[in-house]
Amino acid sequence: MFAIASTTLPVFGLILCGYLFARNGVLGRQFAEPFNRFVYFLAFPALLFVVVARTPPQKILYWPFLFAWTGSLAITFAITAVVSALLFRDRLARTAVRCMDGTCASTAFMGVPLAVAAFGKEAALQAILSTAIVVVTISVTVMLIELDYKLLSRRHDGGDGAVVGTAAAITAIVREIGLSLLKNPLMVAVFAGAVLAFTDVPLPMAIQRFCDLVGAAAVPVSLFAMGLFTFGQSVQQNTTEISVLTVIKLIVHPAVAWFLIIAFFPMDPVWARTTLLLAALPPASTCFVVAQRFDTYAGETSAMTLVSTVISIATISILLISIDLLLP
Repeated sequence: MFAIASTTLPVFGLILCGYLFARNGVLGRQFAEPFNRFVYFLAFPALLFVVVARTPPQKILYWPFLFAWTGSLAITFAITAVVSALLFRDRLARTAVRCMDGTCASTAFMGVPLAVAAFGKEAALQAILSTAIVVVTISVTVMLIELDYKLLSRRHDGGDGAVVGTAAAITAIVREIGLSLLKNPLMVAVFAGAVLAFTDVPLPMAIQRFCDLVGAAAVPVSLFAMGLFTFGQSVQQNTTEISVLTVIKLIVHPAVAWFLIIAFFPMDPVWARTTLLLAALPPASTCFVVAQRFDTYAGETSAMTLVSTVISIATISILLISIDLLLP
């Protein structure tokens, strides 16, 4: 419990600082967007690049973990999409962000210290590797948001609107989305890091230090920006959505991961326990960064992140107490 509290309290502290800055007029709520632009276009890419570049290829290719973790993300993403379609029935972009909120765990900021505290230093690499894989989910979310906006744009376009649904229109949309993803800073960072990791090309020390310096700002700045943005938001207005997403992230996601490990992908005990712990974490601050970047579901995302982080103190404690029974 102490390890969980010592990891989550700084999260609350940074969000609270941003909230108090906005409430007392030190920085206006509008400053959340430029802070998030810094994180989205520079800090997070630098962090992801250096993390992936330093990951040993043999660790990247531990297949039971890769299948179990990726499978848990994909299945939970699909479950969230179905629940969103049944309960809320709104635009694809908002559904995509809900799916991201339900799957993208805080594996870097909370996962690393919790995994090390619970299972030892060898669990740190798994937490870092899971962060790189989570970026795939973020990329799928960005792709779906781009698809929604492209379709909406074409529906409002006089000339191209007539050809929506034809092969030419679909090809054009796919091409535009592909170009957007190729220019996405998170995708570029992970791809570049993977190339260095698999080719064993040494990363110059100056670049490593630059990425470490800039990347260290990613989580605290995004949490502070979340606090700025949270000021003036009402959690009570979206109680149903926040509750549903919190249950999916803290209960459904780890349950799916547990089932995949037990039924299909048995693995080393430390890896199995760390995978289950990572799946039980609340959403990463990256979710809010992406949501605000595209001005989609940002208020609900910030509120859900805050609420689920608070609740996770209890749910993760219960998980750690019972984990030996779940994974004998």
